[in-house]
Amino acid sequence: MQFDSYEDAGAVIAVELVNALTLERAYGRPAPRAEAFAAVQRALDVDPPFAPLHERDVPEVVALAGRLRAILDDLHDGDLDAAAGRLNDLLAAHPAHPHLAKDHGRWRMHHHPVDAAVVPMVTAVCAEAVARMVGNDAGDRLGTCGSDGCDRVFLDVSKNASRRFCSTTCQNRVKAAAFRRRRSVDEV
Repeated sequence: MQFDSYEDAGAVIAVELVNALTLERAYGRPAPRAEAFAAVQRALDVDPPFAPLHERDVPEVVALAGRLRAILDDLHDGDLDAAAGRLNDLLAAHPAHPHLAKDHGRWRMHHHPVDAAVVPMVTAVCAEAVARMVGNDAGDRLGTCGSDGCDRVFLDVSKNASRRFCSTTCQNRVKAAAFRRRRSVDEV
């Protein structure tokens, strides 16, 4: 999978982990609890190869998802200082170690220690990607759904950075509710 400047694997994995492991509500309904091991594995499959995932790693990745959620909430609230502080804490505990690695015949930049276990590896990858976005004034590309009753997050890769919803489902729900409100006002 190839990623452009705003859609790098670490940011995609961060969004996947947050959506899989921290949601209270999604698409206007209570979010079902995902089976944690399978959810983490799906998120890591966005950009293999990661170190092997073991059941013992899952609680730490769930905790990481909670920390990433707090960072994305800070960004949503416009509190860049808080987001930067939380990111710096993650980077201090699990620093990125950029290096080139050959994956499937292509040289790619990796941001984790070569021999890291899965938790330090995924933490470094996600923290570095989100920090780079914040540092490049692109933190607003990490969004939270604008629909009431949905706290899913998304990575906005649109050209004009105008995305407001996690999905067309939420966008359509909001537009339909607005149409019904306008229509009921017009009928009065």
